[in-house]
Amino acid sequence: MSNKPIALTEREMKEIASLEAIREMWGAETAAEMVEMLDTQVYAVKFQYASGMAPGYVGDYFILQGDALGEAIELIRDRNNEIVFVK
Repeated sequence: MSNKPIALTEREMKEIASLEAIREMWGAETAAEMVEMLDTQVYAVKFQYASGMAPGYVGDYFILQGDALGEAIELIRDRNNEIVFVK
C-alpha cells in the first residue's frame, strides 16, 4: 500500500460520475458533465489504503474536494467492488 496520491483513471472518473448523489453535489446534469468536472474543477485523488485496525479496510480510498475548502467527499469500494460513500 502506498500513502502517495494516485490520479484517477478515466474508468474511475466514470464510476464516480455515475453516482447521482455526486452529480447533484456539483450540479452536473449528466455523467459526462461530471467526468469533465472531475477532470478540470474537482480535486480528485485516490490512495491505496490499508487500515491498521481490525476489522479494517484495505483498498481504494477516494477523496473529492471542490474549489471551496470544506468537508471533502470520501469514497471507498464496497464488497461488490462498487464505489460508495464512507459512512
